[in-house]
Amino acid sequence: MQDTFRLAPPLLQAPSVLTQTIRSSVGRLGNQRGVALPMAMMMLVVLTSLMVAFAVLAKTEPSIAANQLRTAQALRLADSGLQRALWALTNSTDPTGHGANLTAMAHDGTPVAGAYDGTQFIAIGNGGFTVKITWEPGNAKFERTVTAVGWLPSKDANTMNSHRKIQAVVQMGQITPLDPPCVLCVVGEADVNGSAALFNTATGGCSGTNPPTYAVQTVQPLSYNAHPSFLGYGTTGDAAVHQGADPSEFKYPAAILQKIKQIAQANGTYYTGNRTSLPPDGIIYIDTTDGTPFSDSTPPGHEGSLTLTGNTVFNGIVVVNGSVNISGTPIINGMIYSLNDLSVSGNVLVNGAMISENRRDTSSTNVDTDFAGNVTLNYNCGNIRGLPFVSTNWVVKDGAYLEQEGAN
Repeated sequence: MQDTFRLAPPLLQAPSVLTQTIRSSVGRLGNQRGVALPMAMMMLVVLTSLMVAFAVLAKTEPSIAANQLRTAQALRLADSGLQRALWALTNSTDPTGHGANLTAMAHDGTPVAGAYDGTQFIAIGNGGFTVKITWEPGNAKFERTVTAVGWLPSKDANTMNSHRKIQAVVQMGQITPLDPPCVLCVVGEADVNGSAALFNTATGGCSGTNPPTYAVQTVQPLSYNAHPSFLGYGTTGDAAVHQGADPSEFKYPAAILQKIKQIAQANGTYYTGNRTSLPPDGIIYIDTTDGTPFSDSTPPGHEGSLTLTGNTVFNGIVVVNGSVNISGTPIINGMIYSLNDLSVSGNVLVNGAMISENRRDTSSTNVDTDFAGNVTLNYNCGNIRGLPFVSTNWVVKDGAYLEQEGAN
């Protein structure tokens, strides 16, 4: 059987068409000849782009840096204007005439005349500043709004030169003076009973200013019987009694009351609830039992109170988060500030002022000499201001500093 069919050996050894195709493709991929030129061209394009970018930056970067420098210098010049305003307010009576005359500044936004009206350019080195001092609505009695603009190299009406603006509310001292316009000031109604009561603001005014015109000032009408004495600066009798709707001139803002509270806490003269005696001097704060601000919703059992009798002598200021009742023969050289009612009887002598906010207004503020006593209230600005925290140096009010755009 030698004729059996078998495959021819050449067919068994021949590679398939698919294998040959794969080998041909791999061979072509492994051939890197001709790659260097495209790669070199690509790198050349990238490097050229970088060189162009660096050239542009090299040309503009000095201008940018110079502009930033001038802006920073203008901001510092604006700060110089603010510092100049603080100095001018602190030295309002400076003999050189560079102080800011507070008495000439109207409470209607009118700026201080002269160097502080915002139009005069004050040169310093290569630049300068303008500064405007005004009393604006919302400012307290001893607060002012200062707008200072720094210019480099000079002021330009078209605001093309570098300029920066700072606007700040400034105040006299960290705690501003109260300087009440009356010796008895009441946010509400007041009653005076008997003739043996004297309310006197004819003397004792603050340095450089006249004493208050009014002896008593209330928000609601003052009621009185008999013939108590009302004596103001240039006024007597009914002319020395004033009723006005705005008590802001003799009220401490909440932030100031909080600062007084903190000072008392630091000095160990902070109390809560009812107090029947005072240390000989200092800053006294009598708080509610839980330390919350007194309001018309404070429960009667939670309010602070001062009940003062006897013949003690006290020098300083007392703030009471509640009501005050003073009788006997005490001498108070300073100020009693009650957030609620105030009652005075006996032979009480006050050299300073008394304030009642009547926040809950359960009864009117009362000065009673009907049965006995001789209440005398003499205005004394020196005793009101003669406290450690009162300063005539003007400072920037907390949270009232703002850097702004523009030049107006």
